[in-house]
Amino acid sequence: MGYSDLPGGARLILRGDIEAALYDAAAPLTEIRYGTTPTAIDEHADGVDVTLRTTTGENTTETTERFDLVVGADGLRSTVRCLAFGPDTQYLRPLHSIIGAAILKKPVPGFRPEDGIILAELRRSVWVFPFARHQPGVLFSYRTDDEDAQFRRPPIESLRLAFGPEPTGPVLENLLTQFEQADDYLFDSVHQVEMPTWHTDRVVLVGDSAWCPTLYSGMGASSGLAGADLLGTSLQRNPDSPSRALREWEERLRPFMAIQQKTGRTQGRAMFVPQTRRDIALRSVVQKLSSNPVSKRAMQSLLVGKFKEKSIDIAAP
Repeated sequence: MGYSDLPGGARLILRGDIEAALYDAAAPLTEIRYGTTPTAIDEHADGVDVTLRTTTGENTTETTERFDLVVGADGLRSTVRCLAFGPDTQYLRPLHSIIGAAILKKPVPGFRPEDGIILAELRRSVWVFPFARHQPGVLFSYRTDDEDAQFRRPPIESLRLAFGPEPTGPVLENLLTQFEQADDYLFDSVHQVEMPTWHTDRVVLVGDSAWCPTLYSGMGASSGLAGADLLGTSLQRNPDSPSRALREWEERLRPFMAIQQKTGRTQGRAMFVPQTRRDIALRSVVQKLSSNPVSKRAMQSLLVGKFKEKSIDIAAP
């Protein structure tokens, strides 16, 4: 029983596809710059001066421009957050886990493209996610007491060490080989972002840069979209007072995100990677029940209340 079985018609969508759709909608309406990074943010009562470094080929230029509002939506290790609120060490909460993700070039032998696969053991797991118009994606996840050591060698070596020393078997070996051969991959440590506030009067963070619930919550992309939508709504409701708009936005959103972060630290993480032998036993029971159509429907009914907050319209009055 995976994410596609959750109540409410969960959809498995790649972040890249969401980004492409948002780009198509935004490109005709705004200026989009590439190779541009903020290097300084200086906030004033009537605006924000931002120094921008732009790199084109071998040429680098710096300019300072004035903006009414700065929105940092630049991810877990946010440059905007560092410049406006302080270094990462103040806000990143480690979950002592490592993830490796990639898109497979072909389905796993013996399985259909639409099949999901879960290999789960204590402190480590591998998930294969099916997509309607893409090759499947693979997600490796494992616990570690030494995050830094995982980055002192190639990612595939760290993965093989984490999922050894036993022989890998045909499915796991195929997934490791495909990860190594992937055109692109993500290999990173897992953190949540915890901040006392997500905004000043004219600088605001949204998405992973502000609250990163981690992929274990299953709400990273959804909360990023919902938070941005609510931000736009709050600014429309307070056109003459961005500070009031940001204050109302955070007051409404923070309780919702507290739930998602807690899920990411507890139930969500246990769902992805069993943390205890009790988690493994519970997973075995769920797997047996979900293989029966009748008990699977009953389990989905029990889960409706648990996942109801995932479909809340947080922008509603």
